Amino acid sequence: IVTNTVQTNEEKSMVDKTEYFFTQAESMGELDQRTYDNLQILLGALKILGIEGGAQSFTPRLAALRQKLAS
Repeated sequence: IVTNTVQTNEEKSMVDKTEYFFTQAESMGELDQRTYDNLQILLGALKILGIEGGAQSFTPRLAALRQKLAS
């Protein structure tokens, strides 16, 4: 049984949902640790599912949010 096979339409939906969560986090006045951790987990899940390109596209945004978390 292949469990990490993602169809093209599912991949787009997952990337769109990830975009939504990042946009929400970026619009927060103050970012909390839990939100940041959840975004890291979300990117890890994309990688596990084989959506490397999608995960990599969010990496700079995650780094920017980490800066926001530190300040």
